[in-house]
Amino acid sequence: MSSASSNLQLWKEYRIPLVCLALGVATLSIVLSNKNNASSDDSNNDAKDKKTKVDKIVKDMEQDLTIPDLSQEATARVVESATADQRPLQHQGLKKADFRKLPKVIRKKPKKKQAELDAAPAASGCCGGKNKPEGDNSTGCCGGKYKSNDAAAENAVVSSGCACSSTVEQIPAPVLAKIDPLLLPELIEPMKIFFSTITGTAKVFAQQLAASAVARGLPQPKLIDIVDYDTEDFLTESSLSIFILSTYNVEGPNDWFLKWLEDTRFDWRVQKESLSKLKFSVFGLGDSAYGEEFCNGPRSADKWLGQMGAQRVWPFGEGDKNGDQGGAFKQWNDALLASLLDPNQSHTHEAYFSSDEEDGASASEHDDDDEVDEDGEPVKKTKEEKLGLPTIDGGDASEGEMVDLEDMGNVAIKIKQAKEEKALDEEAYANQNVRAKRSVGETKDGKALKVREVREMVSPLLYKSLTKQGYKIIGSHSGVKICRWTKAALRGRGFCYKHSFYGIQSHLCMETTPSLACANKCVFCWRHHTNPVGTEWRWKVDDPEFILEGALDNHYGMLKQLKGVPGVRADRFVEAQQVKHCALSLVGEPIFYPHINEFVKLLHKKHISSFLVTNAQFPDAIANMDPVTQLYVSVDASTKESLKKIDRPLFRDFWERFLDSLDALGKKGQRTVYRLTLVKDFNTDEIANYVELIRRGQPDFIEIKGVTYCGYGGASGLTMANVPYHAEVVRFVELIQEQLGAGYEIAAEHAHSCSILVASTKFKKGDKWYTHIDYDKFFELVESGQKFTSLDYMAETPEWAYFGAPEGGFDPEETRYFRKTKEQRKIERERREEEEEQQQDDEEEDDE
Repeated sequence: MSSASSNLQLWKEYRIPLVCLALGVATLSIVLSNKNNASSDDSNNDAKDKKTKVDKIVKDMEQDLTIPDLSQEATARVVESATADQRPLQHQGLKKADFRKLPKVIRKKPKKKQAELDAAPAASGCCGGKNKPEGDNSTGCCGGKYKSNDAAAENAVVSSGCACSSTVEQIPAPVLAKIDPLLLPELIEPMKIFFSTITGTAKVFAQQLAASAVARGLPQPKLIDIVDYDTEDFLTESSLSIFILSTYNVEGPNDWFLKWLEDTRFDWRVQKESLSKLKFSVFGLGDSAYGEEFCNGPRSADKWLGQMGAQRVWPFGEGDKNGDQGGAFKQWNDALLASLLDPNQSHTHEAYFSSDEEDGASASEHDDDDEVDEDGEPVKKTKEEKLGLPTIDGGDASEGEMVDLEDMGNVAIKIKQAKEEKALDEEAYANQNVRAKRSVGETKDGKALKVREVREMVSPLLYKSLTKQGYKIIGSHSGVKICRWTKAALRGRGFCYKHSFYGIQSHLCMETTPSLACANKCVFCWRHHTNPVGTEWRWKVDDPEFILEGALDNHYGMLKQLKGVPGVRADRFVEAQQVKHCALSLVGEPIFYPHINEFVKLLHKKHISSFLVTNAQFPDAIANMDPVTQLYVSVDASTKESLKKIDRPLFRDFWERFLDSLDALGKKGQRTVYRLTLVKDFNTDEIANYVELIRRGQPDFIEIKGVTYCGYGGASGLTMANVPYHAEVVRFVELIQEQLGAGYEIAAEHAHSCSILVASTKFKKGDKWYTHIDYDKFFELVESGQKFTSLDYMAETPEWAYFGAPEGGFDPEETRYFRKTKEQRKIERERREEEEEQQQDDEEEDDE
């Protein structure tokens, strides 16, 4: 009893610990059992996943060598091991020892033998999807519809490329057999075509190159706008890269890329061979009219890429806008692709000078002091390493190490030496690429040199472009065109702003120019830059009599075509047969014509007034100009930077020429005008600078008008957002007048043209303005041969032309024409339909 009682007592005392112990043991057993089961399952799953992963990689490689990174490395290793006459297709053609060196995952043999692959037709187009020709066994990887090679060539567009278009199987056997094995890795991975453009020309050429590559059986290239590419990625870029770069003397898409190239090239902390993985070629687009600036950006890119170790696969090419630019690119394009497909042709052209050679010396001449590595191979040193400068990638400075203060003197000396070597490099480059100048005379052998025949300004292509725009070409460098205000005046629908400001009737005015060439390429030029440009006259010269007679004949001929136009008034049409005014502002630079004074004298002899406009780039011509009825100077900007941005002048000293032209204008002593064209976001915030220019030239009048939008495209970049409202122009003029102070006031306006006239107060008598011209008096003064001023032939301005008048500068005797709105046209159309139906019903009733 006592024993049972004792056991019960023990149970009561230890039951809780015992139960906890039992539960713990059971739990531990369960946990261990689950862990073993899970471990076993994980091992099985890992094995299955590994096998699946390996199978997937192998399958991907059989379809496309460029999908996984591993396949690219394997391909490069195969190419290095294969001989020139072997086809480097996966592991075909390798020796057994080389085959065993490859990763195990790619040792699986292809499903088809090499002979079968050769016999099988190449996969066409981007994907071997639906609608394939019979016999095409390609599987494709994009799941898209089948595309033929021709279609792919025609539809070469900007894209990121397609994996299935970059496989060796996609390259036809005849093409593959020609490809240099050294270039095969770059061609297996599609070449990249980088372009920079504003007008779209470079992009079009890039698409043509891509289409040509596809047509020749090469993989579809990737087209990349250079502004969308991270420049730092060039340091690791290994694809064959083609650059098609445009040239701009203002801000353009090349700026950041060229700035990065220059900084990287001359940064002594960056290794000189930093772009050694890159294979490249450059084609530049430009305008030879800019002289030394022609293709300077693309040429610099080609030079700096080569100096940083990149391998040039084809020499630099260039296309001139003034020549056969398309033909030049096609020739370069064909030669480039032919070189890529010809293994016997050299693919690395050390143009200009080599990155490993200096001053024409070969590398072997410097090998005496070169170091060698553990394998006995020479170690290449960069220029910075030879100078002892620290570099980012190594050199004397360890990573993150700072230069000690006491070492700054030595570093400064070495930097100075590096700058001197840079100057020598630039001089060597310039001397090596200097263009031969044309010579006249005899050679040392006594043989006569060929003298280039003077060509005509208007080429057949330019003639076609200008005549399409409505111009009539006179001789070799002149033109005439009917102004839209002439057409409006013939129909009694009003005159241009010159009628409000100076009393000209538009139907009596002829707009012409003796020189279609210009020295600027203004962003707002409504001739769309189809005219030639230049800084000096280099064309044939026509006689002024021939030009004037041709202009009048063509002008009258165009007027006759308007005889049957609805609304043309008979009295106006008869009056228009005698031209009384000539606006020398059609296109180009009239004062550029060598015989401009003789031409103006012929106009005055026929009692035709002369309104000559110049772009302020020929100060000597302005100073030598005989009196004209009114002499204009275009003042499109008030600072050097904005003038270059808006006018895009060809002269390098354009700003000095601009200021000298204003000075020359102020000394003329005749009727002078500043013409300001306002372009929002370009030149509307430079009030104080404009005031200084006005005080400098002291013009009689200042015409201020808003830019006219004519559907600009291409390089100008202008839209309707850049066109100011009339109220904005008025506010700008008021600010100008306020800062000018006494001496100038707002005289007249032509709201329809968004134009305001600011006049010198010497043309104001009491409350009356005298901005109009007494043309008969002007011709009397010219024929007298005596010296006269602008005050001698002024006439009173009508009140309807005053600034602030209710008419807004529109002659009240004319009929104002308003364009009908869409709703008004709809109402009128419905009214006409109702009238026609009513007339038809009446006719049916009469028949009954």
